[in-house]
Formats: sequence, C-alpha cells, structure tokens
Amino acid sequence: MQISFKAVALLLCLVTPVLANPPAETAFDEWLVAFNRNDRAALTEFNARHFGEPDHNIEYLLDSREETGGLDVVADERNEPLEFVALTQERSFPVQRRITVAIEDTASGRLDHITQAPLQIPQSKALEAFDAFATQLAAADRFSGVLVIEQNGQRLYAKPFGLANREDDRPVQLDTPFLFASQGKMFTAVAVLQLVAAGKVDVDDPIDKHLTGYPNKAMAAVTIRQLLSHQGGTGDIGVLQPDEGANRAWVRSIADLIKLNGDRAPAFPPGSDFEYSNYGFLLLGAVVEAISGQSYYDYLAEHVFAPAGMTATRFPTLEEMDGVARGYTQREDGTLVPSTDQLPWRGTPAGGGVTTADDEVRFVEALKAGKLIPLPLLEEAIKQQTDWYGYGFISSGPSEFPHWGHGGGAPGNSAALSIYPTNNMTMVCLSNRDPPVCDRLLTRLHWHLSPPSDADETAGD
Repeated sequence: MQISFKAVALLLCLVTPVLANPPAETAFDEWLVAFNRNDRAALTEFNARHFGEPDHNIEYLLDSREETGGLDVVADERNEPLEFVALTQERSFPVQRRITVAIEDTASGRLDHITQAPLQIPQSKALEAFDAFATQLAAADRFSGVLVIEQNGQRLYAKPFGLANREDDRPVQLDTPFLFASQGKMFTAVAVLQLVAAGKVDVDDPIDKHLTGYPNKAMAAVTIRQLLSHQGGTGDIGVLQPDEGANRAWVRSIADLIKLNGDRAPAFPPGSDFEYSNYGFLLLGAVVEAISGQSYYDYLAEHVFAPAGMTATRFPTLEEMDGVARGYTQREDGTLVPSTDQLPWRGTPAGGGVTTADDEVRFVEALKAGKLIPLPLLEEAIKQQTDWYGYGFISSGPSEFPHWGHGGGAPGNSAALSIYPTNNMTMVCLSNRDPPVCDRLLTRLHWHLSPPSDADETAGD
C-alpha cells in the first residue's frame, strides 16, 4: 500500500510534540492581552498569578494604558526562557516603547519584573505627543490646568486646559493662579540658604540655637541640614489630612503648628534615615522668622518673590482666594467635589501658597542667574543629598540627563516643576485636579527626551 505525502505529513504532526513558547514569551502574551483590555480585574488577576500580588503596580499599569491607548507588537527583540523583549507601538500616538518581561525561574514561572521603556524621539515629536496626551486627559475631564515648556529662554509650549471654576464655568487662563502645595519647600529652602550665605545660620546648627526653648529636647537637636534634606524624622504637621479638620479649625500660624506638634520627638535618630517631612520645613520657616525678625510671609515677599519678579505668588488665607483656581477632588464613585474644606487656613513653610506658571519660570531664571542665592549654594541645594532629594529641591535622574525642581499634591491640587540642565529646559504644570496628574504629564515628555538606556529605570516595574 502506498502512503501519500499528505498522509505522512499528517502522521508526523500527530506524533511530534507541540513545542510550547518559552515562559517569558508566554507571560508577555498574557500581559499584553490583559493590558490592552484596559480592565482592572484582568490586570489584578494577571498580577496575582505571576507576581503573587494582585495590586502590583496596578495604578501605573492603568495610567500607562490610558496614556498609550494600548500597544501593538512591532518586533520581538529577544526571546529567551527567562527574558522576552518586544518593541511595541502605542495606539494613541506614533511612539514606540520597549517592553521587557523577566522570569525568576522556569520552574515557578514567577515574574521578576515587567518594564516599559518609551523610546527617545525628536523633541518636536515629543512635544506633539505631550500635547496629545494633555488634550486627551482634558477631553476626558481628567485634567484642567496650565502647561508651560521653555528652553534657552524661549517658550516652546504654553497652553491652558479646562475650567478654573466649574460652578461659574470660568476657564483656565495662562495667568490663572493655582495652589502650589509642597513646591513651597523650594522657597523656604532658598530663604534659609540666603541666611546661610549671609553668615547668620550654619547648616549644621541645631534648631534650638535659633528656636530657644523648643519644647522637645530631642527634636531641638535636629540640624538645619537634616531638616532641609528630610533626614530629621520630624513627621507631618497635623492639618493636611482629611481627618484633621478639628486642627484646621483653630490653627492660624507657625506658632500654632509648633504648639500642636512641639512635644513630639523625632521618629528615628536624626540623620540615620530619610522620611519626607512637612513639619521639618515648618521648623525651617520658624528659623527664618527668628533670625530675620520678619514674619515668614513678609520675608519671602521681600527677599524671594520680589527679586525674582514673582508678582502673583503669595500665601492667601481661605478668605483671600478670589481668582485662584478652585480645587476639585474625585470621590470613589467618580464624582468631583470642591476640596476647599481640606485646605488649612493659610499655607505654611511646607507649602500651600498660590503661584502662576510664569512666576515659576521667573523663579527658575532668578535662581540660575544667582539673584536669590549664590550659585555654589544652588549647586549644593540641587545635588542629591539622599537618593532623590537635595536641600529643599527634588534631585533625580542619571548624571547624563539629571533634573531638579519640586512637585506638590493635595486633594484637588497637583503641581510639578522640572529643570533639565543638560538641554536647558524648564517644564511647569499647575492643576486644580488630584495628583499625580501633573507628574504624569511631565513624565510623558521626560521619557521621550531621555536616552533610551535610562528609560527603563524611569518607567518602573
């Protein structure tokens, strides 16, 4: 009996074992399906199986899905049992990002990490992608605010989005004042460093040298340097959390905040650890008052805002907020409500005043020109004293593409300022919506301007 060629081929298919894809490739395929579905339940189920943690980076993943519109595979760049790398195309904008999936071991199939690395593109295209994402968020009522990008003293991009006040349909303008939240720490740091430059304070002075009679002796030993770099263990200020309304009802001054918190000891031996602290900067503001003989607010107005030309930056009370963008926070059911009831009566040295995008640009230019503090002191302030913080300034990024500045966030208030010395670029975002919307927007531009080799570290697992 003669067997046909087709029959032989069929027999071979039946007896030849099916070769499974390598585990890393299989994990990538499953991840991409879950990611593109834009479904929290699908992503948490994937995370539970592969990471053992249902919420592993879940908010980042959902943000990435919104930003990209989903991903399509362009090419498989590496396919090994423990690592799979694919080049993908974003659906929302013609930008590519590299996805790397790493497996701990083939036996367990447990994932070590998944990284997303948006690829570098020409600056003009990066700005187009940036604008497209901001427009997308605004159209979905996820963002309202102001975005400004400057380079070499020239304005590359400036655009307002959405409403400053939803009750009377008042639109955001480029000169609309917004709350700046923790960005105020930069101003407090500059004030302190001015006093350092004048020889009136040393960064290694304990605070009781200037705040005599401070209630808690252990806290009194914390130094100016430790406060500036968040290494004093000084904690929060007791008026910023939603459940601290009773304190907000009576606190009106820096002295009131010290009365509220002054008996507390440091949370750890000062200098031994890093913990972001609002109260530490409140104490720095008290030091400014003690040395200068002026109120903190008057000192900043005269010695920081005026020399920088920051005519719109101030610390209004709740009764003085006319014209300021009203904050809106999102409830769990998705509805937006005003967040004014969560604001303290007045901002503090830890933050909480109001500013405009133009004023933030003026502040940066005044710093770089040496108008506010000597340039050597500025270099110390923006240098990494810890993993990501200097003296009152966030300091981050690889040595070939560093950036510094500060963000800020509270219910109904998101702000971000990033300065890139390598390409002389300043990015500003001010918003009256919940954080981290400004960070997301500036990060979108940052990723595409960064060298591709550094993007993996930026994107996270």
